[in-house]
Amino acid sequence: MSNYFVPYLGRRPAPALINGHKLLIMAQEESVFDEQLGLIGADRVKRVRVSENREEQERKLAQMAKSVKAGLVIAPGEVSVIDVIRNLELQLPWIQ
Repeated sequence: MSNYFVPYLGRRPAPALINGHKLLIMAQEESVFDEQLGLIGADRVKRVRVSENREEQERKLAQMAKSVKAGLVIAPGEVSVIDVIRNLELQLPWIQ
């Protein structure tokens, strides 16, 4: 089993809004979110366990993003969520 850490607000995943894009940012290391949950409007991080099978992983993670009508971003472990957000702000075009 693999672990992913997902920001939550209450009982639902908490997507971030970046340049008009609604994105669910998750990571394989909880430390990505240290002290920065407020930036994405989350109140906690929840560990989500998924199968090692690549297809099952993709299906479960996609379902989670779809449940909040968001795209999916998996943050690298060596980068904080603020750095991920800043990079996405630079890379993503604005959507009105």
